[in-house]
This record gives sequence, C-alpha cells and structure tokens, in this order.
Amino acid sequence: MTIPLRRPLATACLTLLVGAAAAAQVPPADPSSPVGAAANWAVGHRLLLDGDARGALGYLHLAYRADPDEPAVALDFQQALAAEGYLADAVTVLDRLVAAHPDSVSWRLRRSSLHLSAGRPEQALADLQEVRALGGASVAVIAAEARVLAELGRPEQALDVYREGLARFPGQGARLYLGMADVHQQAGEPARIPPLMREAIAAHAQDPGLRLVLIRALAALGDDAQALAEARRADAEISRPLDEDRLPAFDPDDGAPLPPAPGSGSAGEPTIPVPPDGFQVELADFYARHGRAGLAVGVLEPLARAGELGPQPSLWLARLLLGTGREEEAAALVADLNDRWPDEARGWFLRGRLAEGRGDWAAAVTFHRRAVSLDGRDPELRVGLVRSLLVAFEAELGARTPEAKGRELRDDLRGEASLAAGLLPDDDTQGQLVLGYAFRTLGELEDASRHFALAAEDPELRRTALIQQSICLDESGRPDRARGALETLRREFPADAEVANSLGYFLAEKGQDLDQAEQLVQQALAAEPANGAFLDSLGWVYYRLGRHEEALDYLIRAVNVLPDDPVILEHLGTVLQALGQHGQARAAYVRALEAGGDPERLEPALAAADSAASRGP
Repeated sequence: MTIPLRRPLATACLTLLVGAAAAAQVPPADPSSPVGAAANWAVGHRLLLDGDARGALGYLHLAYRADPDEPAVALDFQQALAAEGYLADAVTVLDRLVAAHPDSVSWRLRRSSLHLSAGRPEQALADLQEVRALGGASVAVIAAEARVLAELGRPEQALDVYREGLARFPGQGARLYLGMADVHQQAGEPARIPPLMREAIAAHAQDPGLRLVLIRALAALGDDAQALAEARRADAEISRPLDEDRLPAFDPDDGAPLPPAPGSGSAGEPTIPVPPDGFQVELADFYARHGRAGLAVGVLEPLARAGELGPQPSLWLARLLLGTGREEEAAALVADLNDRWPDEARGWFLRGRLAEGRGDWAAAVTFHRRAVSLDGRDPELRVGLVRSLLVAFEAELGARTPEAKGRELRDDLRGEASLAAGLLPDDDTQGQLVLGYAFRTLGELEDASRHFALAAEDPELRRTALIQQSICLDESGRPDRARGALETLRREFPADAEVANSLGYFLAEKGQDLDQAEQLVQQALAAEPANGAFLDSLGWVYYRLGRHEEALDYLIRAVNVLPDDPVILEHLGTVLQALGQHGQARAAYVRALEAGGDPERLEPALAAADSAASRGP
C-alpha cells in the first residue's frame, strides 16, 4: 500500500520511484528536493518492510531531515530507530508528532510502548492515561495501563482501572478479571484470588480460564479439597470438546497459575480453550509441576477407575505410579491402556520400560519394537529400542568375531542407532549417552566419541561421558586427546575416585608417569578400598613398575571381588606368567576367554603360557 506524501510532486513521482530506486540500488537523491525526500522514503520504506531496519535507517534519516512533519516519514523513521536500539531518538520523533497532533490516540500508544521499552514506565503511564482521557480506551489500553501500575507497585490503582474496564466493557469481563488476578499474584496477595474468581464466575460461568485460575489458586494455597471440588464442578458444568474437535491443551509457563493477560479476542470468546482432558487432569498437572506427585496420583486414580481418562493422562498416571514405587499398579494400568488403545505408541514404550525394570530385556525389545513400528519418528522410542537391544544381546554384540546371529544383531543395532541419531536433539543428553554406548559396541568410535561429547554437556553425565569418550579416542588411535579428556575431568573433579582411577589406569596402560598413576589409584582406593576395578588398576600399575609380587596380591583381591571380569582375569594371567607360574596363568586366560574376553589378545597369551609350561622351569 502506498502512503502519499503531502507534497503533490512527491505524490506524483512516488510509485515510479519506489521500484526504480530499489531495483537500480541508486544512491540517495538530493534530500533538499521534494523528489529526493520521496525517493529516500520509498527505498527506506521498502527496506523496512523487508526487515532490513539498518539498511532503511540511512534513507529514512535523509527523508526525515527533508520533511520532519510528514507522518508517514516520521513513523517509519522512528520504527527504524527503535529497531536498531535508538529508543530515545525514536521517542523524540514521536514527541514532535504528538505535539503536532495532540488528539492522536495511535501515536500516544506508540510512544507509551517506546517509553516502556526504554524503561520509563511513568512516561508510558502518562500517555496511556491521556489516551483514556481522549476517549481512546479499549480493553488492551486498560490492561496495559493496569499492568504498568502494577509494575510500579500500585496494585490498588491497577485494580481500579480494571474495575472501570468492567463497567465499560462487560462483554470482556472474563479477560479483565484475569488481569485483576494477575495483579494480586504480582502483589503477593494469592489469598485474594479465589474470592475474586468466584465473583467473576458468577458473571461468566462458562469461561474456562476463570475456573482454571480458581482451581490453581486454591491448590497453590494448599486448599486441596476445595481445588478438587472446583475441578469436579467445572468438569460437570463446562462441556469438553469432542475428540475430533479438541483444541490444544492450555500449557502455561511452569509455575505460572494464570492464563495470558487480557487484551485480545472478541466479546464472548473464552479466555482459553476448554482443557481437552478436563479440569481435574489440569489440577493433577499443576500438582505434578510443583513436585506434589502423590496429590496428582490422588486426583487421577479415581478417574482411571471410572474409565474417564484418555490415553495421554493414563500414560502420565502410569509414569507417576512408577515414580512413587507402585510398579504393579502401573503395570496393570499400562496393560489396560495397551488393550484399549493398541495404536498408542507410548503405551508400548512404557510397557517396554516396565519390562526393563523386571530385568526382562528380551520382552523389552519386543515392546519397544512395537512402539517404534507405530511411531518411528519419535526419538525417545528409537533410543528405547537401542537401549534394550544393547542390554538384551550384550554378549552376542560384544563378540569380536560374531556368528551369523551376532552379525544380524549388530546390523539391527546399527540401523536402529543410526535412525535414532538422525532424530535425537543434541540436548537430549541421556539419549546421546545411550547412542555413544551403542556406537562404541559396534566399533564405530568416531560416532561414539561425538555422542559422548554431546552427553558430556550435561553436568550429571559429564564424568561418565568423558571417561567413555576417552576410551573411544584411545581405541581410535588418539591417545593424546584421550589423556586430555581425562585430565580435564581430573581438574573438574579433583576429589572423584572414579576419575582418579580412570586417569591412573590410562597412564598404566601407556606406561607413562607411573609414579603419578600409582598416586592416583591409591587416592581412588582410599575412597573405596573394596572396589574391584580400583584394585585391578593398582595391580596393573605395579606390574608396569615391575613389582610383580605386589601386583599379584592386588589382582587376586580384585578377582575375589569381580570373579568374572575378563580384563581382571587377563591381567592376573599376565602377572602369573611374569612370575613363571605358567599353569596358573593358563587357567586365568581360559577363564578370561570364557567370561567374554578379547580372543585376539587372549589366544596368543594362552599359547605363550602353554609353550612356556612345556619348556619347564
């Protein structure tokens, strides 16, 4: 739409100049001529419409200098100034317009918005009050003035403004009442919200937002019986939408008990959609968000028994039951959910998690596959299948030279892990950790290292993830980077026994800084004297130092703690071999092989022990 300038010559030339100046990218015309002002404004206006406020600013400045009293030029200029952060200059431009047109409502509203952006609430308030005095009040203006008053610490004045709005705009009463509730919340007066909402409901009984604020306010005050009674009353008195016509559920900011502030919508429209799963479910959601899981369960269980919960609230209840240790009840609920809604993917996913909890990993794989078949684009479902495959088939997947079944399992895992990696957000650190383990098991160390690095962004997973990344880096031929990752952990967690042991064991494996390695592992053992992995590490340090008798003592203690650990058994065999006890070394190597140790290392070691034994002492 072309906005004509006041000068006839500019008006006549404007249409041609917009296209020609922008297309040819000509320099700004002489601002002293009317045609130059029009050309500069036209180009600046087009750039502003295209979102290039910085580029528009120069053109609009020239146009404004030439004709500061032209409203179209001034409005575009102040908009570009504000967009680039020159708020005081933008206000100055509007000051001139308001002075020239003191009865203009729209320009005072613009200026009030700029005052607020510039941190000048008193000036913004003055403009809003003048707008009301000029007869330009609307629900939006009333709400804006009340919010400014509330922010200035004048809640009673804010409430008076809303009361005036109720008298002038009774059809918008629900929205104005919600604004009043917001004022009470901001002023730290939550006890005043329930009586206010009851007054509002008496006038607007079918508005779901008023009911929801009343329910949440009562719950926040600890009046749980009344909150539940009001939720049941709302469910009985306000019809929910049919399944096929459901509106999105109201999803407030965490901890915020109020719907959006008033200011939009026509008379008679609800302030929010009716909660699709009902007000009682919304109350349970409020409790869960505020760490009151037991109360949430108490609200949902009667609905579940009556068959009134849909699939999503049923899943949510099952998760809450699991979180409170009621596994049998959760399992029964999930089984019922699977029967009633067999196409609900997350129902099968939760069934898989229940199987994991029982240690039935084969069943978990079956249920997770069912979930993925129903919703293959959900990354959490894909990661669930990857996790269950890793655990269910750990022995077969870990084999270096797998049989046909092992190869099939590895191909299956590779495919599922690759699909999950393509779907999983970088910030899903738990999922990234699972994928790191999957790709490490598959020997795809670059991918594993990348996923462990992403998991390490989570402070709670950082230690485990960086230790695993260091192993991948080492196995892929980058020992310096592996040591760097461990030394980073050591700086971040100087008192952590697991970190100290990991760096000490790494140094022992490389034969580097063995005195430091001994100190590190001794620190770990001081914290956990019976830890089999730490005992093994110190035994291996002593082996590297040539102190074989001491090494044997610690390795025997480690085997007593972890009798089926193939690495510890291999270390024990190596030390026994060094001490000339070839028969016992052979027995340790055999046990290590049977426990799933690496045949590429153990078979040559076993042959060497046999050869040495045959030569005799």
